[in-house]
Amino acid sequence: MLSALLALLAALGALLVTGLLIQRAHKDRLLYLIAWSFTQVGLSLALLSMGVGFLAGFNGVFFRVMELGAALIAPVWLALGMIELIARYVQVRFAAWLFVISYTVVAIVILLLDPLKGKLSKDLPKPRDTYDALPLLLIDGAHVVAVLALAGCTGVTAWLASKQDREAAELLIPIALVALGGVLVVSGSRGFLPAPLAVLALGGAAGLVWYGAMRTIPVYDDEDYDDYGDDYGDEPVTGYEQQGYPPGRHEPVPAPTPPQDPRRGELRFPEPAPAEDLRFRDNPAGPTAVDGVGGAAAALGSVPAPDHARNGGLAGACGQITVYTLLEGREDAFDRLAAELVKAARALEPETVIFACHEVVGGPTQRIFYQLFRDDTAFAAHRRQPHLQRFLAESRTHVLATNVIELRLGAAKVPLPAPEFPGR
Repeated sequence: MLSALLALLAALGALLVTGLLIQRAHKDRLLYLIAWSFTQVGLSLALLSMGVGFLAGFNGVFFRVMELGAALIAPVWLALGMIELIARYVQVRFAAWLFVISYTVVAIVILLLDPLKGKLSKDLPKPRDTYDALPLLLIDGAHVVAVLALAGCTGVTAWLASKQDREAAELLIPIALVALGGVLVVSGSRGFLPAPLAVLALGGAAGLVWYGAMRTIPVYDDEDYDDYGDDYGDEPVTGYEQQGYPPGRHEPVPAPTPPQDPRRGELRFPEPAPAEDLRFRDNPAGPTAVDGVGGAAAALGSVPAPDHARNGGLAGACGQITVYTLLEGREDAFDRLAAELVKAARALEPETVIFACHEVVGGPTQRIFYQLFRDDTAFAAHRRQPHLQRFLAESRTHVLATNVIELRLGAAKVPLPAPEFPGR
């Protein structure tokens, strides 16, 4: 009875955290969260089957669901999510997805169709006493792959963190928690532990995976901040979070000072991308290309403002410059997300006067966003836009450092909308 009660309570908790993780995965559209959602579903079904089996007696259905969920799906998809989170080469992530999906499909078919041996009762069945050699081999293979992947990913992350890799340092604790959850999954599904300890191991694994997953996700809205703000309240604002929070959550970033982190301070500037020409009013010379912060500053500060800008529609205009330092090899992925963000801003934010992403000549890991809004209300509305929240969530794994500079429009010559370019 104790084992049944523990299993049902653990199943209830696992279902709760599974729902929360699936909700977050649906909101943020991150592949590693989707993979870990499969892990949580497998653990929840396994614990539910164990609880019913302890009460009514195990049969073929309950045993197979328990093995499929806890012994097969949970460990391999946990390892897949870990690889998806930390691997910096798309080829590695693609190979991991291909292997895990193929292995899962083949193993599910065999574990469902292979005949069982021995008699089942209310005691926790042991896989080695119930399955033949082939299903046991597939389960052992899943556990070996999971343990090696989790240990390897944790080791690589720790090594990168020791080399002052900021992203790795931020992910080290969540990855360690998830890896510990993987150890509990394997321990609880091998059949070596007594029933109560096996239940506690699987329930603890579900909690660790959920908590570790939550620690890898940026928090944007007020509700999320209330739920998890204590975990991050003592951490300094880096600028990345500042861009996505609603107004009032943090004070504006002060006037720019030379960054202390050498990787932030040294702007090694990228090969030029095709510039989007900005056609300025009252400019007889025609279109003028504005490149980088210097060009934007010259356009906005070097000539007197027209009367309508000085006295009318843009008298309260404000803006922001955001300098992103990208991880090497992530430039194309970041640029795709930036292009989608600019397109959405152009279509859905009529009070946004300028929204441009600049590549900086000479260093492939630098991107600069320049944004000008008609007033504080438009700026606040921009920060609440779903497409901005989606960009911040999906681009986070590509970014090494972020610096944000808040602006208030002074004397300016305001551009007309930039023309459309193919592929932009």
